[in-house]
Amino acid sequence: MNFGHKLILVFLAFGALMGTLVYMSLNTEFELVSKDYYKDELAYQEVIDASRNANQLNSRLSVAQSDGQVVLQLPGEMTGQAVSGEVYFYCAADSRKDRKIALQTDSQGKQAFEIGKAVVPAGYKVRVNWTAGEKKYYNEVYLRVE
Repeated sequence: MNFGHKLILVFLAFGALMGTLVYMSLNTEFELVSKDYYKDELAYQEVIDASRNANQLNSRLSVAQSDGQVVLQLPGEMTGQAVSGEVYFYCAADSRKDRKIALQTDSQGKQAFEIGKAVVPAGYKVRVNWTAGEKKYYNEVYLRVE
């Protein structure tokens, strides 16, 4: 095998590698964070204002996993108030695991979500939007559900 044959083999191997990479890149799925990304971006000032309202509260929203459940606890100032809103479990790795659930807390400001029914094991960014009185609040918490 002389130099010319080796050079042709190198070019063929390089061409096969490039063809494989092109094939793999064409079959890779890329998901946007939101299907209505541009519309959501225009309304983002509301999220900033709601986050500022949540940061002004004395206590913080907490989301924790215990006993096969994910337990959401609203800040102490929300206890006894009429609260409405939404909890969005956003899984960046797989949009099929995303869940939007209406916020329905008990008198102590808690809501529990059963693992396996409401949410499945994954890493989530839990986005909570709620309204108490005339004020809107927003908070995000990262949670790994196992």
